[in-house]
Amino acid sequence: MDLTTKNLAEAKETVGNLLEQLGLTNYLFEVEPRADGWEVRVECPFNSAWQSSVFTLEDTALRACRTDRLMRDHVLSELHKRLAPPGIG
Repeated sequence: MDLTTKNLAEAKETVGNLLEQLGLTNYLFEVEPRADGWEVRVECPFNSAWQSSVFTLEDTALRACRTDRLMRDHVLSELHKRLAPPGIG
């Protein structure tokens, strides 16, 4: 992955848009480059306590989310699984 300031800004923007589409009202997130893609850390409240999740997104999948509805839906589904506590969703 060729890391540039533009790539990092686009990755953060895309992840932010995905989190908004999940309907999260309060959250913090960070996106960091890794050799195989992007590491995403999301913190959000659930049952009066904040939970933290860390996962990796492939660069090609994250880029595709910007223009490909099917890929965006797939990534949204995966994010929902990772952010929803067990028994929810």
